[in-house]
Amino acid sequence: MAEKLNFTVDLEDGVFVARCIELDITTDGLTKAEAVENLKEALNCYFANPDERLDRRLRGAEDEDDAR
Repeated sequence: MAEKLNFTVDLEDGVFVARCIELDITTDGLTKAEAVENLKEALNCYFANPDERLDRRLRGAEDEDDAR
């Protein structure tokens, strides 16, 4: 099932910055197209191994509980 994600591209300090709004993932590039391509690559990496990412989040939640 494909999900649509929203993104923005802004020019900041001479660099194009692409942000995926829902996932708070940000990339940049010297051109708008490069910033968008970098964002696509980052999103592909993000979704490549969701089990590992979930495990890390769960371990982080456990670490927070241990700190209390």
